[in-house]
Amino acid sequence: MNEHSPVARPIGLPLDFEVFFQREQRAFLTLAASRLRDRRDAEEAVLEAGHRMHAKWERILAHVNPEAMTYAILNGVIVDFYRREVRNSRVQPYAEPPDTAYLQELRSHECLDLALEKLESAAPLQANSVRLRHLAGLSYDQIAERLGTTPGAVKSSTSIGLQRLKSIMTTGSCGTSGEE
Repeated sequence: MNEHSPVARPIGLPLDFEVFFQREQRAFLTLAASRLRDRRDAEEAVLEAGHRMHAKWERILAHVNPEAMTYAILNGVIVDFYRREVRNSRVQPYAEPPDTAYLQELRSHECLDLALEKLESAAPLQANSVRLRHLAGLSYDQIAERLGTTPGAVKSSTSIGLQRLKSIMTTGSCGTSGEE
């Protein structure tokens, strides 16, 4: 875009990046923690996403759906997080095993994580809708803004996503019908 093209300034995001990031930081952190499962990694991913958002702030404000663009940036950072860490050699390819208390704490999340990964590979909108609704606690309207869709589509994808998650978890190795 150039200075001569008409761009409608969308309403919804404050012009000041700091105000926006303070307002959305908790939701960003909740989403990142639900996918990365480690608070420190989630905080680092959110800070990296914030850095990218700050660099693209003018483009975000000019976007048709600025909140969807910020969540797309955050999702991109989350996807690339561990690959980048290994590439930068700050994380060993083979991490030291955590203590048993940490493993016991995460044990209940393993089936859900595996099911969400499987759902995300088949239906990313459904997986993101379920994460944002039930793990981040956002309303359907908020999710629709962040994913660039309508509240009706979010309700539908959340409902179908929950049904598919239930099916995946009950027929998979973590479900009640699977062998242990």
